[in-house]
Amino acid sequence: MSPELIFTIASRFAIVGWILLAAIPNQKITKISVRSGAWSAALSLLYLIVLAFNFGGEGNFQSLQGVALLFSNPWVLLAGWVHYLAFDLFLGVWETKEAEALGISRWILVPCLFLTLMFGPVGYLLFQVIRWIKGGDRASI
Repeated sequence: MSPELIFTIASRFAIVGWILLAAIPNQKITKISVRSGAWSAALSLLYLIVLAFNFGGEGNFQSLQGVALLFSNPWVLLAGWVHYLAFDLFLGVWETKEAEALGISRWILVPCLFLTLMFGPVGYLLFQVIRWIKGGDRASI
């Protein structure tokens, strides 16, 4: 399999998880697959496999130049992408559970989920602001 094909499969897999989370968060299929963390775990396993077979070579995490060189390898770039997919979806699951615990409307949550999917930290930041406004001052992570 090429990195491009795995990229496409992983991205579509993640999108299905996000759709389930946003559209039917309390259905049994979503609870068992996405809200349980299994969806993110599957992406994490893919990350581990891609990384295990492709780590090494040029580049490092010591400088921006080193990171750029590291990610010039398409397999390492794919691993980085899958890393984003797994962690962003995990964060979306947390936001969903936290929104339910605080009584935050799904109409308010869905834009946060979309921004978390597209821009990770921006969606998280928006959700934290909303969470703070709703009185979510307890540590829940």
